Amino acid sequence: MIYLHKIIFILLFSFCFLETGQDLSDRIIIDGQSDDFTSDEEILSNLMGDPLESSSDSYWGEYNDVKQILATWDETYLYIAVEACSWDNNVMLFIDVNDAYGIEDMSEVNAWQRSFKFYNINPDFFAGTWDTNDTPQFWQVQYGGSLGLVQIQSIESYSTFDTGSLDRAMELKIPWDILKSNGNSINTIKLLSVITSGDDYSSSPDVAPDNLGGMSNTSQMVVLDNYIEILVDSESDGNPDIGVSPQLRTSFYKKPPFEPIALSINNVIFENGKVFAPLRNQKVQFTLEANRATQFSVKFFDLNGRYINKAEQSSDILTWSWNGEDETGNVVPFGIYILRFLSDSGELSHKEAVVVIK
Repeated sequence: MIYLHKIIFILLFSFCFLETGQDLSDRIIIDGQSDDFTSDEEILSNLMGDPLESSSDSYWGEYNDVKQILATWDETYLYIAVEACSWDNNVMLFIDVNDAYGIEDMSEVNAWQRSFKFYNINPDFFAGTWDTNDTPQFWQVQYGGSLGLVQIQSIESYSTFDTGSLDRAMELKIPWDILKSNGNSINTIKLLSVITSGDDYSSSPDVAPDNLGGMSNTSQMVVLDNYIEILVDSESDGNPDIGVSPQLRTSFYKKPPFEPIALSINNVIFENGKVFAPLRNQKVQFTLEANRATQFSVKFFDLNGRYINKAEQSSDILTWSWNGEDETGNVVPFGIYILRFLSDSGELSHKEAVVVIK
């Protein structure tokens, strides 16, 4: 009898958790209704069915909030749904399949300019729609770049977002051939979704999965530094694995839920000390160590607060140097100068002093 119970449990478990298949086109219908996805395709849930994303953690409340991301695939298509509520705002889904390039700063692209930056992830594709629009747009980053976007018209998609409705979704059926259009093989895909205002250069009140720094007033730059990662090709043979559970293939840069991590500077390292002589062709070089990924601008001021120049950034985004010259190219007078670090997200400002000598 014990063995019979085990067999029944296994059969029930297998029935509840449908797997990726050769052809899912009969099951997944792109109509903006996500109930044709199964529980093991809920990427923002754990194996017990508990949500990893709060349904009301948006800066604008539950009526502008991403609730769930669902994903599965067959041999030909990647199927994705984003469950959310949008009250006169936008819903966006970002997809990263190639680590070599992708969007870095959404405010600098040629369409859908928004005030958020990506760290740890640089999306190659994104879908965007807005409240009451039923035809999401699908965009691709030009190969090797980060700024040029091209809209792709051939993606099957549908959204049902309607002001104040909590149970709506955006669905996408994306051919693998499009995701591989730049000749890259795809072992994993990275995903994240945001709610954003329809205004250019606005930012986001909610992101799923949660970013490390949390959300703030949407007039400020937001740093999106967390992501979902799904293993789709474990054998690296160029074909998506079939007969697997997407949820069991999912990991995160940092798994939610968690409390936001306030940005802090661990250390500023001056390679040759803080004292240097520009007239002897010396430079001051320094590296910032922070507790999480972000980007800083670094500027120099004199003791009266007058702006002198900005630091020169190296290929390492958290390392800079200054040759002791002002904006006009003249060496500054001997004395003490203040360098100010300001995070691009506006979260943190930090100061250090250096000394210019003969």
